[in-house]
Amino acid sequence: MIRTVALLVTTSVAATVLAGCGGDSAYCAAVKEHESALKSYGKRSNASFTSSTAATRDIGKVAPAEVKKQWSQITAATDGVLAAHRQAGISLQDMTDPAKLAGLDEADRATIQKSYDRFNQSRTPRKAVVKNIEDECEIRL
Repeated sequence: MIRTVALLVTTSVAATVLAGCGGDSAYCAAVKEHESALKSYGKRSNASFTSSTAATRDIGKVAPAEVKKQWSQITAATDGVLAAHRQAGISLQDMTDPAKLAGLDEADRATIQKSYDRFNQSRTPRKAVVKNIEDECEIRL
């Protein structure tokens, strides 16, 4: 009887300690793995957007159900910006170069602008996942 009680107490304490860790889930591990990409999210360069897209895609695969859709929306928005720039033949970092901008036709400008609009519309999902990361993984971005 004493052995059974001791086993139950030990199991209960171990379960409480492990549950409090938060960072042991596949989701939190993925967030930690991609933390630097998440912190540089939205910096205007092809490298940053490529890294962010890969990070959000990987994290989204293991995200909890309540934010899985938001991760997918963020990935689509970020990837959309990259796709628009590839199609137009101009990098994100070259968008401040007047000579390179002059070489874009109206269709390419419109495509890029639409991708930026979709990216800006992903603010709500981004806020939701940041809050979820703080709550679930105790990581501040």
